Amino acid sequence: MLDRRKHIPLYIQLKEEILDKIKEGEWKVDSKIPSEKALMDEYDIGRATVREAISLLENEGYLYKKRGIGTFVARKQPSLGFEPLISLTYSLKARGIYAVNDIEEKKIIIPNKKLLNTLKWKKSKPCFYLKRLRYAEDVPLAVEESYFTDDFESRLNNYDLTDSLSKIILEDLKITIKMVEQIIIPRMPTEEEQHKLRISEDTQVLNMQRWIYIEGREEPFYYLNFIIPSNIYSFSMY
Repeated sequence: MLDRRKHIPLYIQLKEEILDKIKEGEWKVDSKIPSEKALMDEYDIGRATVREAISLLENEGYLYKKRGIGTFVARKQPSLGFEPLISLTYSLKARGIYAVNDIEEKKIIIPNKKLLNTLKWKKSKPCFYLKRLRYAEDVPLAVEESYFTDDFESRLNNYDLTDSLSKIILEDLKITIKMVEQIIIPRMPTEEEQHKLRISEDTQVLNMQRWIYIEGREEPFYYLNFIIPSNIYSFSMY
C-alpha cells in the first residue's frame, strides 16, 4: 500500500506497486488492468495521481492503451526497444536474435521549414536521408528515419547501410559523440505505420526522436526518428 509519510511522491509509489504486480505475474501480459476509478478507490488517491503513474509506465513500455477499451499490460521484462542508448542491432545480437535492416529510401533532400526545426539546424542545407524498415526474426520491429548532414553521405556510402549505423559511426568512422538528446512519445500509429509494422489502428506506438552532437559542431549532425509498436514486448525476445 501507499505510505503518505514517505518523502516519495504517491504517483511514484503507485507506479512501483503496479510494476511489482506486472513483474511478479499477478497481472499478465496483454491482460487489462483495473480502471482509473478502481485504482483510485483501492489506494485512496486522486485521478491525477493514477494517470501520472500510468503515463510513466506507458512511456517505459510496460502498459499500452486501447482506445475506448482500457489499459493493458505490454510486458514484464526490461525494455528492449529503447534500452540501448545507441545501437538496437547490438542489443538484439546480445539476445541471439537475427536482425535485418531493409533500406526503403536513400537520397539527398532539402529540408522544409518544419523539418529544419525538427533537425535543430539554423539554416537550410542538403541533408542525407535514409529510411529503413527493421525486422527481428522476420517480424517488423521498427520504422527508422535517419537524417545526416550531407557531408557525411560519401563517408557513409562506403559502408553497408543495412548494417548497424552505430557501428559505422563509432567504430569505422571513429566519430566522437559529444552529446545525445532523446525523447520518447507514445501515440497512435499512422496508416502507413500500421501497414509497415503490421499492427492495428488501436495499437499504440512509441516514437523516439534522437539528436546526436559530435565534437567540433554546435548543431546535431544526426537526427533519428524511430517508431516501434508497444505490443512488440509480447513477442518472445528475452
